[in-house]
Amino acid sequence: MRRFLAFGGVAVCAALSLLAQTSGDKPVVKRGDAAQFAAPATPGAPDCVYSSPAHGDPSTGPSTFLRKLDAGCTVPWHWHTANENLVLVSGLLQLTAKGEKPVVIKSGDYAFMPAKHIHQGKCAGSKPCTFYVSLDAAFDIHYVDASGQEIPPAKALANVNKNVKKTPPSQ
Repeated sequence: MRRFLAFGGVAVCAALSLLAQTSGDKPVVKRGDAAQFAAPATPGAPDCVYSSPAHGDPSTGPSTFLRKLDAGCTVPWHWHTANENLVLVSGLLQLTAKGEKPVVIKSGDYAFMPAKHIHQGKCAGSKPCTFYVSLDAAFDIHYVDASGQEIPPAKALANVNKNVKKTPPSQ
């Protein structure tokens, strides 16, 4: 699990790099309190996940975006082609990597998920979870069943998040 989570200096460096990323030769600064969230966050994502772009285009290559999950929202077992870096801004996010114990991270914590590593996430507290996600390639999501076999999003999402209170995307 140590490879899965790193705290302290890494989180500070990651947060600062998110604020200072450049687009060509111009710096980019996005204010979290001014984020405009849209739903669904990405094709195939649960309807309790919202996204606000910060840098790059997640459909074509490396990117960073601010993501929000409603309280209780679960993103079931899945993997991505890209490496995923995450810095939690607010809330409590439970992350579980395949074969590992669940870990709850809080504001300021950093998590890394290697490409193609099966994992799931859940906004574990009574408040929404907000976090920055930085990817080193285009975003995709591949859901899997209990045996690790890939399944369609509709099947993966059929029995999750039924009791999650959805908030309007812009909040």
